[in-house]
Amino acid sequence: MIQTLLGLRPQILGCVAALLLTSCSGQTSPAKVSPDEDAASLLRKLVVEHAAAYTQAFPDLVEYLGRPIEHHDALPDNSLSALRAWQAREDAWLTALARMRFASGSPEWVLHGTLTNTLESAIATRICRTELWPAHQFGWQTTLLAILDQQPLGTDRLRAEALHRWGQLPRFLATEVTNLQEGIRLGYTVPRRNVELAVAQLDALLALPPDTSPLSGPLRRDADVSFRGRWSKLVEAELLPATRRYRDFLRDEYAPRSRTTLGIEGIPHGADCYRAQIRTHTTYPLAPRDVYELGEKLVAEREARALALARAVFGAGIEDLRAARAALAADPRNRFSGSEEALAFTNQALARATLAASAWFTRVPRTSLKLVPYEGFEAVARPPARYEPATKDGSRPARFRIDITHFESLQRADLETTAFHEGIPGHHLQLGLELELPSREQPIDIRGLSAFFEGWARYGEGLADEMGLYSSDLDRLGAAAHLPTGLVVDPGVHALGWTRERAVAWALSKQLAFSPEGAEAYVDRIAVCPGEMLSYGVGEREFLELRREARAALGPRFDIKTFHDRLLARGAMPLPMVRAIITQWIHE
Repeated sequence: MIQTLLGLRPQILGCVAALLLTSCSGQTSPAKVSPDEDAASLLRKLVVEHAAAYTQAFPDLVEYLGRPIEHHDALPDNSLSALRAWQAREDAWLTALARMRFASGSPEWVLHGTLTNTLESAIATRICRTELWPAHQFGWQTTLLAILDQQPLGTDRLRAEALHRWGQLPRFLATEVTNLQEGIRLGYTVPRRNVELAVAQLDALLALPPDTSPLSGPLRRDADVSFRGRWSKLVEAELLPATRRYRDFLRDEYAPRSRTTLGIEGIPHGADCYRAQIRTHTTYPLAPRDVYELGEKLVAEREARALALARAVFGAGIEDLRAARAALAADPRNRFSGSEEALAFTNQALARATLAASAWFTRVPRTSLKLVPYEGFEAVARPPARYEPATKDGSRPARFRIDITHFESLQRADLETTAFHEGIPGHHLQLGLELELPSREQPIDIRGLSAFFEGWARYGEGLADEMGLYSSDLDRLGAAAHLPTGLVVDPGVHALGWTRERAVAWALSKQLAFSPEGAEAYVDRIAVCPGEMLSYGVGEREFLELRREARAALGPRFDIKTFHDRLLARGAMPLPMVRAIITQWIHE
C-alpha cells in the first residue's frame, strides 16, 4: 500500500477513459501529429514550475516520496485560503496543458498525459471537500510522524531546520481544528468509528513517557547537547500540549457531532464525490454499479481457483471457502509463535524475491528495502502494511512497515503475499526503478496514479507465484485467496448503502487470510478512502489483460522481461496510456 498516506490529504486527493491511442487529456490518437519543439520546451518549463511550486506547498509529501528537497524546515500551510490559492494555480496549469499535443509514445506525450491526469483528478475531487474532514486513523498522527521519523539531522543546519519545522506543528493542528469546525458547519464529517480510532491512537501517543514518544525520536538520532535540550523543551512546552488539545477536541467536541453513516453519500454531494474518486483511482469513468458487478464476477472466478488450491492443501473434503477458512485457522503451520518469528519469515521472503528478480526483470532497484515494524501507538489502529519510498539520492532506504504487535492474528498464508506486494516484485521494484528515472521524466505529484501503483503490486502477488517465491502450498493459498473484494465492498459501502457490519461480514467470508480484526480494519480504511480499493483490482486486471494480449499477438516472440520493461520504463501513468504504449509496442 502506497496511496493511503498520500491520498487522504485534501490537497493530494484527486482521466476520462480513452480508447487505445487516446491519452487522458482528451487527445485523440496523436500518431499523425508531429512533435512541436516549442510546445516541448514549454511543457518542460511548466513541469519544472509545477514541481517547484508543489515542493514549496507540500514539502512533507515530497520528502516522504524521497524526491530531492533542499531544505527540511517546513510543514504545509493547511489553511483553506492556501488551498484556494493552490487550486487557482492548478487551474492555470491545466489550461496551459490543454493547448499542447504530442506524438503518441514520445517522452513529452507521457509527461503531458500524466501531469494532465494528475490535475484533472485534483480538480474533479474538489467536490469531496476532504480538507474539511481529515480526522481519522490516517490523519496527521500517521503522516506527519512518518516524516518526523525520517527528519534528517547531524549538522547545525539540519538541526535548526528540524526545530523550525516542528515548531510549526501547533499552528498546523490549530488550523486542522478550524477546518474540522467548518466541516461540521457544512455537514462534512468523518464516520464516528474512524474518529474514535484516531482518538485511540492519540491516547496511546500521549500516554507514552516523553523520552520514548515518537515526538522525541530526534533525540535518539542526534547527540548534540544543545539540540537535545532545545528539542526536549519543544516537545514538553509545545508539541505535547498541542497534540493534547487536538485529541481533546476530537474526543469531546468532534466525535459527538461526527456522522453515524459509513458511506461517502453521507456528506453533501456524496454521490458526485464518489464518481470523481472512482475516476481518480481507476483512470476510467466507471459507474458504481458496474464496478460492483465486475467485482462480483472477478471474485467468483478467483474464488473457484482458491477453493481448488485449498482442496490440494487440506483435502477434498473442503466444500467451500468457509471450510477452507476453518482449516486455515486450525492449522498450526499458519501461525507464528512470536513477533521475532514473523519478522524472520518476512525477511526470508524478501531475500528470496531479490535473488529471483533477475530472471524476470532486466533491472532491479539499486536502493535497499528495510523491514520496519509498527510499534507502540502506531499499531493501535492495526494499520495496513505500507511501503515508504527511499530517497532519490540514496541517503534513506525504502521501508516496508507491518504490524507485528498483534502477531497472534498474523497468518503465514497472508504475510508472504504482503511481502511480495510491498517489496519485490511489487511496490519496491516498481517505485524503486521509478525513483531512478531522470527528474524531468517524473511528475512530482502522483495523484490519480494509484491504479498503476496498486495494480502493479497486486499483479506482483500473482507473479511471485510464477517466480516460485512462495515457500509452501499453504502460502500459495494465501496469494490465491487474495480476492479483489475491494471492487465489491467499496461501492457497497459508498453507493449501495452497506452497513459496516455487512461489509465486514462479506469481506471476512471471501478473504481467507483475514482475521475478524483485519476485516474490520479493512472496512474502516474503505470508509475514509473512497475509491482507493478499486485501484488494486482494476489495475491488476489491466496488467493481466495487456500481458494476455501481448502473448497472444507475439506468440513465441513474447518475452516476459521485455514486457515488464515496457510497462515500467516510463514510471507510473494512467492506465489508458499504459494500454496505448503496450499496443504500440505489439504493433511495432
